[in-house]
Amino acid sequence: MAARAVRVALVGCGTIVQHHLKALQQSSHAATVTAVVDVDRGRAEELAALLPRAQQEDSTEALKVFTSLTDALQWGEFDAVIVMVPHHLHEPLATECLQAGKHLLLEKPLAHTVESCQKILKHAEGIKHQVFMVGENSVFWPEVQKAKELIESGIIGEPYFAQANYWESLGSMDFAEDFRDKDNWFYDPARAGGGVLMKGATHWIRPLRLWFGDVVEAVGTLGYPLQLSQNSETLAHAMLRFGSGKTAVLHCHYTDIPMYPLPFFQIFGDKGEITIDGSFDGGMSLRTRDNPKGQHLGSLGGYRASFGPQMEAFLDAVVTSGKQNVMEDSPRQALQEVLVAKAVYKSAQTGKWES
Repeated sequence: MAARAVRVALVGCGTIVQHHLKALQQSSHAATVTAVVDVDRGRAEELAALLPRAQQEDSTEALKVFTSLTDALQWGEFDAVIVMVPHHLHEPLATECLQAGKHLLLEKPLAHTVESCQKILKHAEGIKHQVFMVGENSVFWPEVQKAKELIESGIIGEPYFAQANYWESLGSMDFAEDFRDKDNWFYDPARAGGGVLMKGATHWIRPLRLWFGDVVEAVGTLGYPLQLSQNSETLAHAMLRFGSGKTAVLHCHYTDIPMYPLPFFQIFGDKGEITIDGSFDGGMSLRTRDNPKGQHLGSLGGYRASFGPQMEAFLDAVVTSGKQNVMEDSPRQALQEVLVAKAVYKSAQTGKWES
């Protein structure tokens, strides 16, 4: 007998839901959306209208729309929840899901403050046969994984330094309409936990940690050049020092002018260098002492290709959770990205290295 499809609730119907939904629909696991939740009922209904109805015999599992997670949990006809909401809502919604015994995929960052992150982890300590994963999809970014493979192969020798550029140019990227809205929640530090560092740069911190290990201290500065946002930073520069002794420079920038596509990453070793192209569609190259002109490795899928394997990993854990206790390490790892961002914010105030 075929296993029953994993029933999923989508919470939050903003831009990012389309990436998660596509990954869900393309998964090798049978999965069906039985609930859509958004405070804007019209937006939730628009998304629901695009989805096939659940095909289970039990009619109570037909696709339903809710304006609160609390109401959806009271109905309860789903196994897993994907939460994609403003950062300040992560703690209360994650807590509700965990206490209700639902599997949870929570969009990054873990939360908007370190205190909220720690409260979420506290609630997660006692879960059993339940999956809790934070959606730090850059771990599954094909070019990031390939770079890790190349580093471990020794082809660039001993890596000692990396440059990371997280940038988005209005008018030339997917989220242009969102970025033009000055009232958008991610321009509000109280809801986002900060600006460009908390909104997107955590995706760039994780690969650096994947390659170099844990960050032990950071020093940085902040800027506010984008007229749309004078409350949260739209420019940040940081130097990161790792426990391994390696260092990295992190540059984060939202701009409203056209700009040359800076590489997202460059990793330098004593025998060569790896570049990940500044395109969400992907691309990377390799240069070594033996091949100074370099080898372009082409696109391996790009950033957008990371959502599929992330969803596959989440559903893999969900379908096996009845046989073992599953507590993904990703929540604890996600806390580290928040700690790094907060260290940069503190450094911008003190002018000193902060840990």
